[in-house]
Amino acid sequence: MMLTQNLEAVFSYAKSKNIYLDPQEFRFQVETHPDYPSLLAFSDALSFFNIPNMAFDLPFDEIDHLSDSFVALLKSDNKSQQSNLYHITKHHNDYVYKDGNKSLKLEKDQLKPLWQNVVLLAERPEEYVEKGKSKVFSTGLISLLIIIFILGAVWFFTQSFILTIAGLLISIGLFLSIEALKVELGLESKISEGFCNIIVNADCGQVINSTKSKWLQKIKISDISIWFFTSQLLGLLIFSVSDFSSKFLDYLFILLIISIPMTFYSIYFQYKIEKKWCPICLSIIGTVYIELVCLFFLKRDGDIDIKTFFLFSVIFFIVAGLIYLLKPVLLERKYLNDRYIKQLRFVRNYEIFKNTLLKSEIENFEEEFIILGNRESKNKISIITSPMCGYCKDAHHILEKIISQHSNDIAISIRFNFSENFDEKTKNLFLRLGEIYEQKGDNIFIYALKEWFENKNFENWFFKFGKPENTNPVKEKLEKVTKENYNKGLHFTPNLFLNQYNYPSLYDRENLEFFIADWIEDNDL
Repeated sequence: MMLTQNLEAVFSYAKSKNIYLDPQEFRFQVETHPDYPSLLAFSDALSFFNIPNMAFDLPFDEIDHLSDSFVALLKSDNKSQQSNLYHITKHHNDYVYKDGNKSLKLEKDQLKPLWQNVVLLAERPEEYVEKGKSKVFSTGLISLLIIIFILGAVWFFTQSFILTIAGLLISIGLFLSIEALKVELGLESKISEGFCNIIVNADCGQVINSTKSKWLQKIKISDISIWFFTSQLLGLLIFSVSDFSSKFLDYLFILLIISIPMTFYSIYFQYKIEKKWCPICLSIIGTVYIELVCLFFLKRDGDIDIKTFFLFSVIFFIVAGLIYLLKPVLLERKYLNDRYIKQLRFVRNYEIFKNTLLKSEIENFEEEFIILGNRESKNKISIITSPMCGYCKDAHHILEKIISQHSNDIAISIRFNFSENFDEKTKNLFLRLGEIYEQKGDNIFIYALKEWFENKNFENWFFKFGKPENTNPVKEKLEKVTKENYNKGLHFTPNLFLNQYNYPSLYDRENLEFFIADWIEDNDL
């Protein structure tokens, strides 16, 4: 399955349901899923965002039972064996969906040969809270503002419409070059995919990453084009501020003339050697030719000044040096990111986790007091903890997320380590938490404990939740749990147990929530 197409289908469907998904986080959850690129990865990623969903088999003759908007697995076309997810909307008797940049409208009989009997549905929760929207400017917006600033500076210092247009063309070339770099690094984007599907027999990745030419093995097309256009843009800004803009046009014209053989070779390479077209590369070449045509009809000085030519050359060498230094950093980052994703797929594999869990220390608890969720559940998480433990805050945050999603399917046993040797305020905190659980139930207890971990201020907390009143029954229960903990040597906090098995130290506690759904369905533990 093509990842970008599948993500776009899910995002489009979520938008139609008024559900916001953080694109980067959702993609990360999909790519790091042990079963990626299966449909289960997308379904579990939705569950990670607390979005109720279900993926199921549905024969085509039951399609009329579906709502007017759904995600389905379809063949790309009748001849293709490749299948992707598509957000399908029903309009009267037609089914409409987007395949890349193409909007397709099929009748029911036309849809049948493409149908793969798999459907994904989701719904917006009643108490849905949008999260993940960032108020910080996106990278794209920041880049746009930088370009606008540069073009504005060019206009301010030169009052030249021609130079501003030249800057705009250079910016377009730089944008296309960055898209080429994304393709080289395997970072799919909607824009690059749209460009690369614009003509038949196109494969941008194959052309840009080709090793059929010796010099292309060391210097990529994206490197050359980014160097070419970044140097132009920086040179335009510096020459405009320095009042040498006419000289810049002379040197730029010479540079464009020199680049023509390279563009011819690129076209020849795509046509004869690689036998695939790269629309992004062709668009970059087109931008060069448009620049050249515009400058050809402009009046230029035509002479070369040593000082300004030296400045122009220095700008190009500086940009080349920066690319030489930064490119390995980008490649290393991509390599580490790919390794990290593969590692997470391994770490989040439930079968591997289960085998590790079964080899862990076993403890059976008899004394219990505070149990959240479904007390009768066969799946119980026990945590040895203390409100005074600094590391316990994160553990309780994880358990809070788990209980909010699976309160009917699991129980969480809170096992405080309580001591008579605590000072009065600390003892009262433990006792009042126990009272809150007994008197007001799970939700208020979770809220009260969360408030403590967030602020850790005795006066404010007691003002908000009160002090203990009937302490003896609660104290007795806390002491029984603590005594059992100590008898088993469980002094350190936090310490987690899944049923009787100690949570493996090889796994970060943050990974626990990824195993919960499989653990609930597992009858062997």
